[in-house]
Amino acid sequence: MNNLTNFNRIRIDPYFEDILNLIPDAVYISSSDGETLFVSSRWEAMSGIHASKVIGKNVRSLIKEGVFTRIVNPKVVATGKQAVIVQELNDRNVVINGLPIKDKKGNVELVITFVRDITAFNHLKEEIILQQELLSSYKQQIAAIDPENAFQNDGIVAVSRHSLDLLQKIKIIAPSDVAVLILGETGVGKDVVAQYIHRHSLRAEKQYVKVDCSAISESLVESELFGYTAGAFSGASAKGKKGYFEYASGGTVFLDEIGELTLPMQTKLLRAIQDQEIIRVGSNQTIPIDVRIIAATNRNLEDAVKEGAFRSDLFYRLKVAVLNIRSLQERKGDILPLIKVFLKQLNSRYNKNVSFSNCAEQRLIHYSWPGNVRELKNTIHSIVVMATQNLLKAVDLPAEFASGFTRSDSTSMVFSLKVGKKPLKTIIQNIERKIINDTITTYGSIAEAAKVLQVNRSTIFRKTKKHKV
Repeated sequence: MNNLTNFNRIRIDPYFEDILNLIPDAVYISSSDGETLFVSSRWEAMSGIHASKVIGKNVRSLIKEGVFTRIVNPKVVATGKQAVIVQELNDRNVVINGLPIKDKKGNVELVITFVRDITAFNHLKEEIILQQELLSSYKQQIAAIDPENAFQNDGIVAVSRHSLDLLQKIKIIAPSDVAVLILGETGVGKDVVAQYIHRHSLRAEKQYVKVDCSAISESLVESELFGYTAGAFSGASAKGKKGYFEYASGGTVFLDEIGELTLPMQTKLLRAIQDQEIIRVGSNQTIPIDVRIIAATNRNLEDAVKEGAFRSDLFYRLKVAVLNIRSLQERKGDILPLIKVFLKQLNSRYNKNVSFSNCAEQRLIHYSWPGNVRELKNTIHSIVVMATQNLLKAVDLPAEFASGFTRSDSTSMVFSLKVGKKPLKTIIQNIERKIINDTITTYGSIAEAAKVLQVNRSTIFRKTKKHKV
């Protein structure tokens, strides 16, 4: 079938039509006034529409007939430039790329449109997402076998959605040399994140120096950071001393609790960061340095700036890349993996085989953990050291976790559901409701709960509506 019927303006050699039909993308040619002049055989196959149904018709009328939902011809003609749109054609997702063909005067004579089917690409994206979900599910299943390898990404335990997103952001930031400001409550793991950034930076082979700004007395902060010369002050070393910045030159300085520095010290710190040079206490000679700054605080620095307690210029200098680590209470999905990791490490250290029953795990998961990861780690450490048996139930936990547990785990669960004189069907429904509610609360979403309980998301969604979870 020759698709050039009624094509009188321009003669295209039949061989040229064969060439157009060989192009991988579907080809659609229209005139400057919108008349359809040619469609390739690939376009016919992709659209399911025979060429005779569109040749000679205006693209605008084809919209009215429902053949297209969007067209590029008018925009290409009006601008004289390429135009790209995405639309659905015959239940396929396609990218439509329209390009102008101009006459000698520069007027658009034809619009050549290439149509590419991206349905398969979208299916591939969906398949990748599915595979990622399966991988996450497999990680959950092998947690009891090898939790350290299952959940740790070079020192960072990331299972909850927040932690996974944060880890992705950290991986982007780490190789660059920008200043990083890490925000979060005490004990959330700011130091762990700072070390990860250094290990994955271009400075990984150089020094990583942590400075706890809250632990250095106000009178010694400057000399600790920048060093001092011989005899700079009473008690100073006769040989003088390098400061943290000089010692870490070429590497990374982690300024923990930077919000505790005084305003005068903030001024000197800002100058050192901006100029990449320091002056030792007792000297007037500048020393060039090359350090990357990572700072952390549990304070709200924006409020501190408004109150005049923190310099705004230092704040803006530090907040080039900001990482906000949520409390453990806000990322419950990380609690059980952290417990598994700490258990493995501590069992290995003390040659024990301590584990928790499901009910004991739930008590630990639902605890508020005001001290965050630090409190969790220390608690598990204490429990493992004091444990006299391998399997610990809820009643074996410290008082703050075992409150109300005076029977075996299974008996406690029955009483917690207030069985009383209820039909078995009602009791089972209550148990199912509690399990679904606790799992969604623990893992943060219906999708995650479905993975853990190994059912379809639609099943969880239906049961949440049924039980009014």
